[in-house]
Amino acid sequence: MIIIIGAGLSGLVTAYRLKQAKIPFLILEAKDRTGGRIFTKTTDNQTPIEMGATWFGKQHQNLIGLLNELKVTAFPQYQGDYYYYDDPDSPHHGKYKLPPQEVNYRIEGGSKNLINKLFEKLEKDDIRFSSRVEEIRKEKKELIIKTENNNEFVSEQIILAVPPKIWAHQITFIPSLPQDLLQIAKNTQTWMEDSIKAAVEFEKPFWRENSQPATIMSNSEPFTECYDHTNQKEDKFALCGFLNPGLKNIEAPKRKDLVLKQLANILGEQALHGTSYHEYIWSEDDYVKWPKDSFMHPHQNNGHPIFRQCFLNNQLIIASSESAATFPGYMDGAVEAGERAFDVVNQNFERLKGH
Repeated sequence: MIIIIGAGLSGLVTAYRLKQAKIPFLILEAKDRTGGRIFTKTTDNQTPIEMGATWFGKQHQNLIGLLNELKVTAFPQYQGDYYYYDDPDSPHHGKYKLPPQEVNYRIEGGSKNLINKLFEKLEKDDIRFSSRVEEIRKEKKELIIKTENNNEFVSEQIILAVPPKIWAHQITFIPSLPQDLLQIAKNTQTWMEDSIKAAVEFEKPFWRENSQPATIMSNSEPFTECYDHTNQKEDKFALCGFLNPGLKNIEAPKRKDLVLKQLANILGEQALHGTSYHEYIWSEDDYVKWPKDSFMHPHQNNGHPIFRQCFLNNQLIIASSESAATFPGYMDGAVEAGERAFDVVNQNFERLKGH
């Protein structure tokens, strides 16, 4: 039995491949949902709002290959002709023509559509939710996994499909993992860990109708990045992006007011009449940001080669997006890491069958 810790994109990719290869496995997921940092909220109006991973480009061939295999479609991110640099104290404050740039894409129905497609390939008993792993103990040729609710599982191999900093701080390993690995893992930035995603839903895309900029950039205002979040069918509308991380220290209603005020200053009074407001503070998620008081540079130690080694006599495999050799931290990196973890397990499985 193979144990996969984490039901984010990398863990589900590994599980999908194991299912195809008829190799027994079980996923242990600390939360009550799949997806990890892919988190699409659906509003009362059935508008998909991305609170997590959103965009990809043509260079992300691992992800594109998986989307094509699963027949999950994507569509170009609407940019418009202009962007707005929002900094009242800067001489560059104002509206500018967007320079030529590579097209980004979004997944039809939201990023969760990819997660759902992978999950549909599994059986109900392939995953245990609300199963936070506290301890991994090696006994002879087996690994014993203990969860916070005192359940124990026995495995021949374990795949760590959660961010390195999380497992380094939250899981006890007996015997201990090498100190250089633990030191690097504890100092590996978890992509999105300090981010706040926010979105305002609207009945109509008035910014398009008024030829206003849908892309907003700022170093000082609430939305540091904001984009058109219209769906592929162009019948659900929102503006969505990243907030200044420092805003996590104020109350939610005040944060919303500041966001609406910023949009109204740029787009006019219509921006005050959204149908709903949504946000997610990733630094408040214990399975993304831990410890709470740590700060690391974006992508610090992401893609470090030590994460592509196996440990505990080749029975422990690291497979979060941060472990990927290319595009670590992103969806493409998660797919690469999941595929690599499967290859390691499958090679071992084929070797054992040959004896």
